[in-house]
Amino acid sequence: MTHAPTCTPSGAPAAAHRAPTAQDTQAYFTETAHDYRAWSPGYNMHFGFWRAGLNPLRRETMLEAMNHAVGEALALPAGTPACVVDLGCGAGAAARTLLRRWPLLHAVTVTNVPVQNDIARALDAPAGVAGRAVHLAADFTRTGLPAAQADGAWALESACYAPGDDKRAFCREAARLLKPGARLVVVDGFLLRGRPGRIAGRLHRLWADSWAVPTLARRDDFLAALRAEGFEQVRFRSLRWRIAPSALHVPWLATRFAIAALWRARGRLTPWRRRHIVASYCALALGLFWRDFDYGMVTAVRAHDKT
Repeated sequence: MTHAPTCTPSGAPAAAHRAPTAQDTQAYFTETAHDYRAWSPGYNMHFGFWRAGLNPLRRETMLEAMNHAVGEALALPAGTPACVVDLGCGAGAAARTLLRRWPLLHAVTVTNVPVQNDIARALDAPAGVAGRAVHLAADFTRTGLPAAQADGAWALESACYAPGDDKRAFCREAARLLKPGARLVVVDGFLLRGRPGRIAGRLHRLWADSWAVPTLARRDDFLAALRAEGFEQVRFRSLRWRIAPSALHVPWLATRFAIAALWRARGRLTPWRRRHIVASYCALALGLFWRDFDYGMVTAVRAHDKT
């Protein structure tokens, strides 16, 4: 999302907003890597998935349930060896969940933040999945992995870090990696309108800048980009109410974390760590603008190439 230049009192145009770059994103996640443990001991760097029977006070259970929801949406054949790719894996929490659930599964996770891979490798061994996980340091829009070899792929709150409103580069790489007939699952926040309302637009920009996100995808543009890159059966399912119980953990947790972090750092947090706290509050506030934003799951099937 871009903003038209504004004028200063002297009449000179103000500098145009600069969206976060890939280097900003890398710096952000490097500085805040271990801060995410306050949200999840297993380094689940996303919202949770509430369903009937889950205690809404148990955040980690809901976070793991989101990983399981992604695994179920992949619709992998039962009892068959498979290899899947996590595009923008964080510290590999979703992959660990799925590898524990499916003993014949192998996973390649992709992040351009080396410290996240270090955390992932340290957590793989106690989870019993170290022999079936490969953690690749690469741009998830240019992974370098072989084409048409993956039995499934997902992006859990990571596709938003790809450039552009439609995340076309992400869609193209996902299509390249997947076998024909394999499924892609994307769980993320989405813009619903080309131009959000004034307050919603400013809040989105503050949130995005604070978490080093170029922009959320525009939902309809993203779905169109998937179809243009060779996906079919493209579907969107709103998870707004499914994530609400875990999102309500944010105010208390963010406040407690901010106080503790400031105390330990004697009031001197790095810029990205300060922004991380700001973004946590913004994420909850964004959910109040129903006309402008939604949080949901996109599923798509890689089409068979026409001959």
